Amino acid sequence: NPDKMKTPKAFQRAAYKIGYTFNWLYVDNKHDAYFNSGNNPVRPAGVNPNFPVRARKQFVWKGFNPTAFTARYTPASQHAQVVDQDYITSWNNKQAPGTRASDAQWGFSSVYRVMPLSDRVQKGIRGKRKMTLVDLINAMEDAGTVDLRGAKALPLALKAIGTPSDPALRSAVSKLRAWVRAGSHRRDRDNNGTYEHSDAVRILDAWWPLWMKAEFAGKLGKPLYDGVQDMLPLDNPPNNHGDHLGSAYQDGWYGYASKDLRTLLGQKVRGKYSRVYCGGGKLARCRSALRSSLKTALSQDSPAQVYGGDSVCKSAGRDGDQKCFDAVRQRPLGAITMPLIDWINRPTFQQVVEIQGHR
Repeated sequence: NPDKMKTPKAFQRAAYKIGYTFNWLYVDNKHDAYFNSGNNPVRPAGVNPNFPVRARKQFVWKGFNPTAFTARYTPASQHAQVVDQDYITSWNNKQAPGTRASDAQWGFSSVYRVMPLSDRVQKGIRGKRKMTLVDLINAMEDAGTVDLRGAKALPLALKAIGTPSDPALRSAVSKLRAWVRAGSHRRDRDNNGTYEHSDAVRILDAWWPLWMKAEFAGKLGKPLYDGVQDMLPLDNPPNNHGDHLGSAYQDGWYGYASKDLRTLLGQKVRGKYSRVYCGGGKLARCRSALRSSLKTALSQDSPAQVYGGDSVCKSAGRDGDQKCFDAVRQRPLGAITMPLIDWINRPTFQQVVEIQGHR
């Protein structure tokens, strides 16, 4: 209620009283603020949330009432929050550095889908720059067609691969590098029915599962490699496993691939893994594994192999079509339907608001 909360601190006090988890944003013409609400239970000291515990009193939440399903909750000071940060981006990403995810969330890593949006906002306000409303809309729309794998993981793999002597591999690597330089978008700007850099997009789509296997399966072993995928799938593609939701890249092994390859390549890495997985830490072996997996992908990257069999595209008479495979499908609520629209990594909603006065 704006009549009750006229400052960022008053907003945060109000948001703390909300019992469910949500990212709340505040803005007036002088300040911005953020608060992550939710009844976060207090765990006993010594309980590691990464491991199961026995259902005994000394291990359950502090003050837990199994009948009312209530407990003692963490104070407001322990919730993710900020006041007057230069910008705030929220796209289902981790709330803040040092903030734990829920026990059911395994998808937070060093790479997340908010990054293309944050990158564009950071560039727009660098130094003394300011973004207009149009600039902000453009940043949102431009970020919405970025393939997160292509933007944040592929450049590292291409660096590890180097320049192959095999003509087919060299051609594929050249196409992938050109796509990365162009921004790793999945879009058709001239509306000719085909993505710009469509070959590179198709190559990565075919290569990604083979690349992940080449990078991680050897060290993890098949049972563990398969088991981790039960918690966190390799990819959350635009097709969304046939659902055509638009929303993509929310969960996947993007951060795993990035951190492992950055460590292998000698780059500065925070929170290194216990070992390097690709090639067992040997660049030559990693390079060989990645090249071999890419060559296999090139033998399986025809449009029919990569994009065929999708029920939505079959119904539209476009089976095997790359753009259709990504396209967003509207759910009909009555007798009228809508045609498929070009893919964009859509959020729940978008709005642009300019606050011109102070209450």
